[in-house]
Amino acid sequence: MRLKKPTIIFLGGSSGIGRELIKFFNNKYQVIVFYNKNKPKVLKKCKIIKMDFNKDKELNSFSKKINLKNSRIILVNLSSIKIDKISLFINENELKKTFKINTFAFLKIIQILLPNMMKNNWGRIINVSSTGGSLGDKGTLLYSSSKNATESIMKIMSKEYGKFNITFNTLKLGNFNFGLFKKLNKSLRDEILKKIPSQKTGNIRNIYNALEFLVKSEYVNGSSINIDGGMN
Repeated sequence: MRLKKPTIIFLGGSSGIGRELIKFFNNKYQVIVFYNKNKPKVLKKCKIIKMDFNKDKELNSFSKKINLKNSRIILVNLSSIKIDKISLFINENELKKTFKINTFAFLKIIQILLPNMMKNNWGRIINVSSTGGSLGDKGTLLYSSSKNATESIMKIMSKEYGKFNITFNTLKLGNFNFGLFKKLNKSLRDEILKKIPSQKTGNIRNIYNALEFLVKSEYVNGSSINIDGGMN
């Protein structure tokens, strides 16, 4: 059976990093971008789909929104929610919402795509996290615990489905001059930069190169790669 041009699916493509990555991959693969609040700029050949990962009804309609028959699938998860709060004051709704978006929705989408990947004997699933989430800090219990749970899911599934040439890997990002980092005041940005050996933020091409490497590497599986300039 002839496979169509590979399709790369971005979950949470409205972030600053996500929007830049879409530009890199738009001419190379079929690109499908899922977003919730901030619609990314529509690029030629790029399909943009609005979806709230916190709603079961929308998640269950995922497969109906895309047509991936006989296509090699690359899934990149950039979707996340970050609620900063001291652990004593975290409520049940915040806990459920964080894990639903950061962990359970991603797992659900993987489960939807897996049969197609197994049939084609090919698949790439890449979870994007952060070194900060891995280390944890005061007030980040919700984000850090959900992201670490997702990384564990990736490691376990890499063992379950590696025989189908499906790889599961995690990229842990440091500081890039996008989104939240740009919103920090200068003194705080300077303090963060002092902790990085190169004393500079990362270039978006570093992430692009890592994604391309993981797409082409059938023997890199269950790995966690830091792209943080040596901060961790």
